[in-house]
Amino acid sequence: MVRAAADGDQNAYGQLYTYYYPNLQVAITFITKNRDETDEILQETFLKIWRAREKLLLVRSFEDYAFKIAKNGLFDLLRRQKVHLKAMDAISKREMITEGGDNQLVYKEFHDIATRAINGLDPQKREIFLLRTEEGLSFEEIAERCGIAVVTAKKHFYAAFHALKELLKEHGGLFSFLFILWTRGK
Repeated sequence: MVRAAADGDQNAYGQLYTYYYPNLQVAITFITKNRDETDEILQETFLKIWRAREKLLLVRSFEDYAFKIAKNGLFDLLRRQKVHLKAMDAISKREMITEGGDNQLVYKEFHDIATRAINGLDPQKREIFLLRTEEGLSFEEIAERCGIAVVTAKKHFYAAFHALKELLKEHGGLFSFLFILWTRGK
């Protein structure tokens, strides 16, 4: 079955997916404690495997190979969460440094810079970015709502995120970028 999948047989690949997904899901969910995050990691895992399916001929154990890719995806998620926590900590420290009514002014400044940057995005990227950050929709839900593929939704979100990051680093500095990271967690 692995050989057939490596040759591009979608049915064989579907069988591998169906067989190995449940065990991977249990293992990853045990760590994430979040089914949506787990499903996102596993979708990326199986997408990576399919894109590099010719490498399957070199793999001794499909299960070990899939677990390794899923584990790397999990570590990426944990790194992103760590960055998010650092951003929140930095914002909190920044707020403690300012005195009295300045907190509202600092927040408003961050919010205005971020809002202008988001409004400057191409309409589809803006919509996807806001669906993800403000409404908290999964990439699957965004794809369904927008009538696009999940991969396309992810591509637009990350393109928007990186564009905002660069723009805010130029115009708003580090704290504006941290504000964007903070809004991702809401």
